Amino acid sequence: MRPIRSVVILAAVAVLAAACGSGGSSSGKPARPTVDAQAVKAGPPVGWSDGGYKPDTSKMRCSKPAADPTRGITDTQITVGGLAYLTSPNGSTMAGAELGAKARFDRANAEGGINGRKINYVGTLDDGQDPARSGQQAKVLVDQKHVFAAVPLMTSFANYLDTFCAETVPYFGWGFNAGYCNTSIGFGITGCLLPDGTVATTTYGLLIKSLFGGNSTGKTVALVGVDNDTARGGNRDIAEQVRIVGIKVVYNENSVPIAGITDTTAVVNKVMTSNGGQPPDLVLYVADFNSVVKLTGALKAAGFKGKNLNVIGYDPRLAAIGFPGLQDSYTLMQWEPGVDNAVPAVRQMADDFKKYAPSAVLSLPAMAGYWSADMFVTAATKAGRDLNVNSLLKMLNSNYSYSVPGAVAETRWPLSHFATTPCGSISQLVGKQYNIITKLSCGSLVK
Repeated sequence: MRPIRSVVILAAVAVLAAACGSGGSSSGKPARPTVDAQAVKAGPPVGWSDGGYKPDTSKMRCSKPAADPTRGITDTQITVGGLAYLTSPNGSTMAGAELGAKARFDRANAEGGINGRKINYVGTLDDGQDPARSGQQAKVLVDQKHVFAAVPLMTSFANYLDTFCAETVPYFGWGFNAGYCNTSIGFGITGCLLPDGTVATTTYGLLIKSLFGGNSTGKTVALVGVDNDTARGGNRDIAEQVRIVGIKVVYNENSVPIAGITDTTAVVNKVMTSNGGQPPDLVLYVADFNSVVKLTGALKAAGFKGKNLNVIGYDPRLAAIGFPGLQDSYTLMQWEPGVDNAVPAVRQMADDFKKYAPSAVLSLPAMAGYWSADMFVTAATKAGRDLNVNSLLKMLNSNYSYSVPGAVAETRWPLSHFATTPCGSISQLVGKQYNIITKLSCGSLVK
């Protein structure tokens, strides 16, 4: 079994996902006005408000028709393959995404395939978190594997885009790289996570508000992020989301080195006195797994009694060993946790893993791979027997929506090429289990 560290969500993904559809002041635009905090309410995973935001779809990239629209399709099968960083120099990976996709594809095939065609899943290629290799592997998928679509696609870099755009290759995955934004061929299960700042969301603010019983009056938050430009933008965006619902951000620093933090003393001292000489009510960490664990432990040792919230702490193996480093910590996710057996779709996913990918764990990458495959299967099935690249893309970009009841929040196309789905859930590690604190719910977009 792979080390736990290698499959929990990684720093780069967490930082990119942290932007979560905002932009605001980080894009040089004026800060948006604070809304009435009591008027901002969480809603269901479908039907969320777009806030009146209407993107200019004429500016989408990669919109030309496919020269070979039946590439990868025969009368009996559809060929798909994925691209992800299954290995990386620092050991943190998207490993498991390929198994999640396999589980969903295998069930689809057992049920007869897509309108009578079986899915020929040629596996997921590894780009090793190397931008040059990402581009090279994309050419392999097209020139050698002859894929109809790339599923799942989970890379840190968008170097695949030159090939996929030129050949009009649709791709489905977790939208944490720039190729999922402002392109007509990229479909993220949570939309575009790196938009241009034209629109913000209330997601982080609402989810943090839920940790205080829905009453955030007088509450304070500290944001601790990674020291790079993308992460700084992410921190600014999150701060705006928090401010929008009336919560005060008393500390917002990108104080974690890219290689991870070693000495936590300076950060802990600043956080513990950030609220007028007192600690804040909540600390949100947007950093790598090891740094989050170190900072969480150091703050507890310094007497911090508030809430610790991160975006990397969900992995069933952590619960299995009662991982002490994140006990009582909260994790923010972009879909419903895999432990929620009360949701039929989550139960179905767990059953599919047991049957078709028994060696896999319901980690974040594995779930992302599964839902990416589900999104493709659902869309391709709706497109009908006369499926081809052009007909699929025309359907998807003409007011198509995707959601899984209680499990995956609604994406809307083409809107979701330009903004994230403003939704999430929160779980808490207590002992050897995750408790669902806030079920999957949604805020809204804010212009």
